[in-house]
Amino acid sequence: MATYEEGLKHDPESQELKDGLRRCVMAINAQNSGAEQMTEEERQQRQERAMADPEIQSILTDPVMRNVLRDMQEDPSSAQRHLRDPGIAAKFEKLVASGIVQVG
Repeated sequence: MATYEEGLKHDPESQELKDGLRRCVMAINAQNSGAEQMTEEERQQRQERAMADPEIQSILTDPVMRNVLRDMQEDPSSAQRHLRDPGIAAKFEKLVASGIVQVG
């Protein structure tokens, strides 16, 4: 998803990039909406794959993100405030897409 978004910064009219981003978002949404139907073992495997990703590891060890995630868990209404920051929002999206964070 990040690659499509970066490409669109350079070529905002590219239909190929727009379509790729749309397909990527649809796949993430489908995966997350199917999360309720996953077995506990499938959820665990998905999270293990995500935890092997250096980018996910970096996000989870970032002290700011750790505080944000803890704050969101303790006070869900704080999510709106935190997600106004584009950097935090991007990292949060990656955690959701990976299955590490589940919303809804």
